[in-house]
Parts: sequence; structure tokens; C-alpha cells
Amino acid sequence: MEAVSRDARALTEGMDAAALMKTPAGGGWGVAENLQHLILTAGAMLPRVEHAIEEMERGGKATRASRLGLMGWMLVKALEPPPRMKSKTTKPFEPVAVSDPLTLTDRFVETNSRLEALITRASGLATGTAKVASPFNEKVKYNLYAALRIVLVHARRHLWQARVAKAAA
Repeated sequence: MEAVSRDARALTEGMDAAALMKTPAGGGWGVAENLQHLILTAGAMLPRVEHAIEEMERGGKATRASRLGLMGWMLVKALEPPPRMKSKTTKPFEPVAVSDPLTLTDRFVETNSRLEALITRASGLATGTAKVASPFNEKVKYNLYAALRIVLVHARRHLWQARVAKAAA
């Protein structure tokens, strides 16, 4: 999470609001929209992760290393940048209202700090056993370890997309 936060800061350093909001000529999201999307999705995932950790804290420590599981593996593989295929997000995670683009990097870093604290809290717990429902589709479930890996790879994917948008702008 620290590396992702550093990457976001490096990406947006020296950019003004207009540059952050600029979208690529060929379509797609600009830097601000990618950051807003990441803030929205991580914000939806935080309470799910926290709930799973609370359940695991009552259940004891891990006896073996956690694994992604099939669904987690498929999502991590599919999301790793550069994207192999495009996909549309669901309505709640569309970055339609970017009110103050100059605050996005700090808000993104703060969200990452909260996730990092949860990762630390989950350390040593049986993260491969607790199930988390995807905020994109409640029918899709994966274990907590996979959920945390998915959040990380999703951030890397959209920061990659933001770098491409910045270069094209």
C-alpha cells in the first residue's frame, strides 16, 4: 500500500486541477477520475474487510499460509496491469462527481493508510477462511486474503491507466 501511495504522489506531483481533470483524446478516464474511482471502490471494500477481520479475531490465528482461491486468483490475474481486456465498472463506482481534484491524492493516500492498518491487523489471522463479497457484485465472493490482494492490484491497474492518460493529455 505504501508503494501504491508513493506512486500516486509521484504521478500527480506538480499537476494542477485542469491537468488532473484532462481526459485522453481517444476517450477514457483522466488522472482525477482514476483516483476518484479508486477512492470509491476502496471505500466500499473497507467495511467489508473490517467486518471479516472482526469475525476472524474471534476465531483464532492462522495455522497455514493463506491462498487466493480460484476466484481471487482469476481476479488478481485479470486486474494486473497492463490490462489485457477492458471492463466497465458498475454505477456506484463511476467517477462522475470529482469536486476538488487537488484533494484526490491525499484522500487516496488516506484510504490506503486505512487499508494498510487493516492488513496489519489481519496479519497472523486465517485470512484464507473468511469470505468477503465483492462490492461490484454481491454474488462474487472470495476470501479476505484475496480481497486485500484485489484492492492492491486494482489500485496498480488504475494508476497505470492514469499514467497512460497523463501521457496522452
